[in-house]
Amino acid sequence: MTHDETRINSELELPTVRRTARLFGRAFRLRCPHCGKGPVLHHWLKLRVRCGACGLRLQRGEHDYFVGSVFILFTLAGLLIYAVLAVTLMATGPTVPWDLLEYGLPILMAASLLVLFPFSRLVWLAFDLMLRPVTPQELEWHRETDAEWSTVGDGSRK
Repeated sequence: MTHDETRINSELELPTVRRTARLFGRAFRLRCPHCGKGPVLHHWLKLRVRCGACGLRLQRGEHDYFVGSVFILFTLAGLLIYAVLAVTLMATGPTVPWDLLEYGLPILMAASLLVLFPFSRLVWLAFDLMLRPVTPQELEWHRETDAEWSTVGDGSRK
């Protein structure tokens, strides 16, 4: 197949609660949201090009596909930091350890970004699959093409 992936993408679909829970549950277990298997991680900070079981390309779209996962990553890390701050403020009462918070929260933020990174990438893919399910034609294209992104090798790089 020589046609572009964008011509065979499915249209937006209203997901069911059950399907949504299944997709996000698979993503939080670090499995392919589409098939629930894997492997999907090359190492902790890098996803494979495609799922080892179903062949779905994990970069489903343009080369900047995972920009949305950055939003998810910083949102999750920020919520974690706010939760730790709130619990610390409530637990310590009037004698808040401000020095510990001043130095500990930035370290916790950096560590949480590293820990949550693969989850954010797969949650973003699950969100995409929730709204745009994979069609059989698209999955066939994913399995057959060697390109990592849909715009590589066809001369239409934007």
